[in-house]
Amino acid sequence: MKSGSKLAFLRGAMILNVDDEQHEIPLHFVLVSGFPGIAPKAFLSGEVDEDIIKNNPYVLKNMEILNQYMNNWKGFHVSYNLNTMYYYIYQSFLLQPPISSNPIIYPKEPEPAPAPPPKPNSNDRPFNGGIGDEDKDFKKALIMSKVQDKITTMNKIVGKLANASTVLNQHADEITALTDRERTRKAVLESEMEYIKTCSSQLEEKLETIYSDKLWEDTANSNEKMVANIDALVMPEDDVSGYILDYLSDEKACEETMEIIKERFRKKKISLDDYLESVRSLANQQYMSMAKRRKIISVLSANKR
Repeated sequence: MKSGSKLAFLRGAMILNVDDEQHEIPLHFVLVSGFPGIAPKAFLSGEVDEDIIKNNPYVLKNMEILNQYMNNWKGFHVSYNLNTMYYYIYQSFLLQPPISSNPIIYPKEPEPAPAPPPKPNSNDRPFNGGIGDEDKDFKKALIMSKVQDKITTMNKIVGKLANASTVLNQHADEITALTDRERTRKAVLESEMEYIKTCSSQLEEKLETIYSDKLWEDTANSNEKMVANIDALVMPEDDVSGYILDYLSDEKACEETMEIIKERFRKKKISLDDYLESVRSLANQQYMSMAKRRKIISVLSANKR
């Protein structure tokens, strides 16, 4: 036999005294396969108003009766039994009676007291820590049932919050996509600006090169003219004086040339290797011209003495 299949069917009624009137509550128990390890099921029999079921925390939509005692059955089935389960159902219905839309009303008679729940054996597992006070156990079960209802309500709220979070995440993804597109556009604009700056820098370099070459050419032509003019104006008295003028002119030319090379290196027109090689060569040439000129002057000075 499969676990959970019907094993026995018990039908009966519960008499409740509500507002000084007796009401018959038809109900039935279903013992399923695996009982007593598996809790039995209890149902209302007959028709009951939907509003009554909706407002009753102990009756589900399928007319099933539920309370904390049956929820705890699996863990304490050694000491649990049908008589005690009936007792807790009775106590629950006293608090929230599921009065039928067409109740059966009996003449007023003293309400028979429900049978007390059987006392568990000393070897059985006690319910609620072995206190033995059924009223306290029922109140605790009732509180646990209300707590369970609160938990169910909170779970529904959490579900709604989860749905709201999903919607917010979708909006966040849309915002992120828009932000990414804006970043892409910004990157494209920055790239275009860098390209424009590069082209502008290259254009400036070309203009500076053209201007520098023109200036170099004009300076060279001017120097040639000045040398020609100086040669025409300054006439050495002898060959020795001519050598001194040539060496002095060479020194000044080397110095001016090094200044021009230095300026071109500062503007990154020539490499460091070319700059150092040119300066080293010009400095060596300038030193040799200066040394020869000073040697001639020292010899002339010595002869005059």
